[in-house]
Amino acid sequence: RNSLDHGIESPETRVAAGKDEMGKITLNAFHQGGNIVIQIIDDGAGLNRDRILEKAIDNGLVKASDNLSDEQIYDLIFKPGFSTASEITDISGRGVGMDVVRRNIQELNGSVEVESQSGKGSTFTIRLPLTLAILDGQLIRVGSDVFIFPLVSIVESIQSYDQMIHRVSSGCEVLRLRDEYVPIVRLWDIFSIKPDSEKLED
Repeated sequence: RNSLDHGIESPETRVAAGKDEMGKITLNAFHQGGNIVIQIIDDGAGLNRDRILEKAIDNGLVKASDNLSDEQIYDLIFKPGFSTASEITDISGRGVGMDVVRRNIQELNGSVEVESQSGKGSTFTIRLPLTLAILDGQLIRVGSDVFIFPLVSIVESIQSYDQMIHRVSSGCEVLRLRDEYVPIVRLWDIFSIKPDSEKLED
């Protein structure tokens, strides 16, 4: 919506700038490392650096004396209530600011980045952890019940032996792993499951 409303110029403006009169918005989605990457790319006017900075100074978000990079200036569009739109339209003026967009993405442990070139267009890149779509896990059977531990939560898998188990004064048992003591949690005890064996080494 923002690419269409704010990014793409009018046909007359595009022709005057030597562009095709019809604007182009591209939506990409792909895997990269452990992330899902979503890109919104337009060939519009690009973010107006000077206008964003001027508006941010007027709103007291930054000082005129601040020496900001283009990246820092473009990042200002994610500030609460920030807008350079001269009028509200039905397309993008729906009261949901870019700050809400960023906050929702960050709550999913993701990030959003902006790249823009004046007169050439903008690229918004959203990165979300792959675990939102596919959960890789290790299956653990306790008695007749099966549990799944997310692989991202597993630091190490080991086989315990009797000499590694120590009882502390409170009656709890801990596992000595190298120079650390790790609390022992029995799933069968927590979930009232009848296990195949109550011996830790089994």
